[in-house]
Amino acid sequence: MKKKYIWAITVSALSLVLLLSGCISNQASNNAPNDTSVSSAAPVTTVSNQSDSITIMVSGKLNPEDASPIESSTEMCLYEMVYEPLVKYGKDGVIEPGLAESWNISDDGTQYTFYLRKDVKFSDGTGFNADSVVSSAKRWDPTRFSTPLTNVEKLDDYTVRLTFKENSYPVLIELTYPRPFRSASENSFDANGNFIKMIGTGEWMVESYVPEEEVVMVPNPYYYGTKPDIKKITIRKVTDGESRIMALQAGEADLSLADLPAESKSIIESSKNLAVKTAEGTMGFFLMLNQENEALQDKNVRLALNYAIDKDSIVENILGGDGVAAKGILPETVPYVTDENSEGYSYNPEKARELLAESGYTDSNGDGIVEKDGVPLSLKLVFQSEEYASWKSMCEYMQAAAREVGIDIQLEQRDTSAYYDAIWKNRDFDMIIYRTYEDSWNPHGFLRSMFYQTEGSTSVCWYDPQLNTYLDEVIKTQDETTRQAKYDRIFELINDEALVVPLCYPNKQYAYNTRLQNVTVAPTNYEGIEWQMLTMAK
Repeated sequence: MKKKYIWAITVSALSLVLLLSGCISNQASNNAPNDTSVSSAAPVTTVSNQSDSITIMVSGKLNPEDASPIESSTEMCLYEMVYEPLVKYGKDGVIEPGLAESWNISDDGTQYTFYLRKDVKFSDGTGFNADSVVSSAKRWDPTRFSTPLTNVEKLDDYTVRLTFKENSYPVLIELTYPRPFRSASENSFDANGNFIKMIGTGEWMVESYVPEEEVVMVPNPYYYGTKPDIKKITIRKVTDGESRIMALQAGEADLSLADLPAESKSIIESSKNLAVKTAEGTMGFFLMLNQENEALQDKNVRLALNYAIDKDSIVENILGGDGVAAKGILPETVPYVTDENSEGYSYNPEKARELLAESGYTDSNGDGIVEKDGVPLSLKLVFQSEEYASWKSMCEYMQAAAREVGIDIQLEQRDTSAYYDAIWKNRDFDMIIYRTYEDSWNPHGFLRSMFYQTEGSTSVCWYDPQLNTYLDEVIKTQDETTRQAKYDRIFELINDEALVVPLCYPNKQYAYNTRLQNVTVAPTNYEGIEWQMLTMAK
């Protein structure tokens, strides 16, 4: 299956003008306390036409001042460029050496011993060794692993051992995450332990930045690996898809890591200066359902929502064919997902109506909306369009499709911050469109993040006590055959109980200016591109 690039839908001309003026034009930089990483007030110039500098675009937060290796919501590509893991998530999920040249795991699966590289320095020139790992690990939250981290010890200058409470198969995978288990220089923190600036061992370092607008990256002079041919990368935040395609057309930017409008596909294909790089994908779009909503506690209502939506139509008419209609919550490019354990529900509006009637919903007043005990079946669907502009059109389609079977959907668009608050803080929605995680987080990290409920907490997506038990069991299972059987039960339960409404698996692609050569998609979407392999046309 081709990987996922989301061709989004065009926004209004007014938004376009505002965003272009705010994000694509030259910016003036502000001074920051302690001169941590922000340049002086000299203007930031366009670098796209320089022979050794490029400009790329992202849609998420750009706050290097908050980009601790432990916790931040800053764009993931920044973490991948600056900080390195002990081990890397390679192609097809193979775990590869990172800061650790090799490692071994104890017979009981609780101790991981890492043998570190001896040629590594942080970008401030300080050396990396076992003390660096121990120091960084003191800042890690030991409960963020799938089993608690109980001890970190230095065995010698270049050997460190991590001990965990129990055997848990994902531990090595979790150490590959962009955050929160990477190492930063001690100089990244002040005397009180507060994070002040990004200093890692990766191939790039922050030269300057304008908060929430752009970050200028330059090569780490102490990097031990392949030296990049590119001498400067300017990362710009552009929150509108149409603005991004215009920036590529105008030569204001060289590459977009964020989605572009669906109709821009033909623009790129017809331009001799633009091209697209594709890769396999592991992400899906789905509707998260609020378990506290009484109507959604009825399985028949959840099933009706699944049957009411024509997912093939979403792919063809909204994504322009650049995707796959979803069956289960995750695509089959994710480990342990199969046709058999994620059958999904085909488009069948008549079946949806039958299920609603079976649960006592009827249209007594002829307004097209079914009621039960005098209460109309009305649901609030929350969405945002800054990251995924296609979501607006998807939600409008689902509103119309649900009405065809008698369900009223009220759409509520929010800015990105309020949208994520609805998911993680206040649960202010009946339904909310969301996306699965990708690559190393799938499936165990995503499933536990969404469905697992610890004592005294509330699961984010949906709580089912049997599912909770299954999620506990599977991470402790070392035998692959047994683990597959346990994942079969997990995906079958999510599917059979209709705990979510899967929508589609959008294709992922990177659009770029053809002056860039050797554009190579990295093993994970969090890296995006193999930056050290990029060269410029002469």
